[in-house]
Amino acid sequence: MKNLLFAISMLFLFSCENTVKKDSTDYSKITLTMDTVVVDSGEEIINLKYNLWTSTMSEDNKFLYLWNNGEITLDKINLEELRLEKKIQYESEGPNGVGRYVGWMSFLNENEVLFSGLGPLMLFDMEGKKTREYPITEETNLKEGDYFGRNPILLKNGEVIYGYQGNWINNTMNFVKADFKEKKYTNIELPGISELPDYRVILESEDMGSMALPEKFLKKVGDRIIISSSAYSTLYVLDLNNDSVFQVNYTPKLTPKQKKGGYPEKVESVDRFKEVMAEIDTEINFQAPVWDEKNRKFYRFSFEALPTEISEGPVFISADQRPISKIYLSIFDENFNLLGETLLDELKHVPNTVFVRDGQIWSYVNVEDELGFVRMSIDFK
Repeated sequence: MKNLLFAISMLFLFSCENTVKKDSTDYSKITLTMDTVVVDSGEEIINLKYNLWTSTMSEDNKFLYLWNNGEITLDKINLEELRLEKKIQYESEGPNGVGRYVGWMSFLNENEVLFSGLGPLMLFDMEGKKTREYPITEETNLKEGDYFGRNPILLKNGEVIYGYQGNWINNTMNFVKADFKEKKYTNIELPGISELPDYRVILESEDMGSMALPEKFLKKVGDRIIISSSAYSTLYVLDLNNDSVFQVNYTPKLTPKQKKGGYPEKVESVDRFKEVMAEIDTEINFQAPVWDEKNRKFYRFSFEALPTEISEGPVFISADQRPISKIYLSIFDENFNLLGETLLDELKHVPNTVFVRDGQIWSYVNVEDELGFVRMSIDFK
């Protein structure tokens, strides 16, 4: 399939109040231009059955890597040329086996990627060979039931991992630094985190057990890691030079700053579980801030879902898969001063797998089962 550039350019004027930081730019109105592009997959097929759930980006946002559990391949997608560059074949079993299932992966460098499946974390090169395994042992200060949350940050040739670490047995979740070279495992305190509406809803019925948590996001920008949650606006910024953390606490004017909290921690029926999750999703949901290197700004989308009836569908439905009520965009400077915020009336679907290239906000979209992206350009003049 040839590269397609859809002439779906649309011009919108949105109201945007200057809420905190004043500068020479007029944020009372912004112009948003959008178009859609499709990746040329050639004679191959890019499997979008699970959207981009198991994917990762190179740090320079030039390449998207998408895992295909069915074919056991890593699809390398060139975002500059909008084409599938190659499919890297991996093995499920043997000394270079990734296992039967890959849940998430994180990019280390242009030659290595970290996989997480049903066992230990594993580092692989781009030829399908395992270069390292991170076993769960007392020597590495990991214990039975420990796991890393999605997409942690790898540094120092894979010797150091920053991320959320949980335990299935005692239901804990902490932000940690794991230094495998020094065999040192450190909990990093996020100041004031206990006061924020983090929640855990556990389903314990006769037929099944499950648990729902707010989504947690990690983004590396230069020598900082930006830590955020879908449940509240508050951000944490970790300085990698000294592992110090500070809280960014801003107050949006167009939305609540956090979910209400106070949800039941345990329910005993699937219907009640679905009901509670639907209620939580109708409240404000925050996405991770994304960095615009060209314009030196951060962008953050947030949204509210419409109430939905309990159905016979899947137990888990992500908030962005529900009917959407409102979508918002907040704009920050590089120090997270809130410059402005706007209601995006014309957007009907929540931006998905968001990143910025050359000053444009990119968001994944399925175009007739082909991998596509909506590109949004913001004019601040």
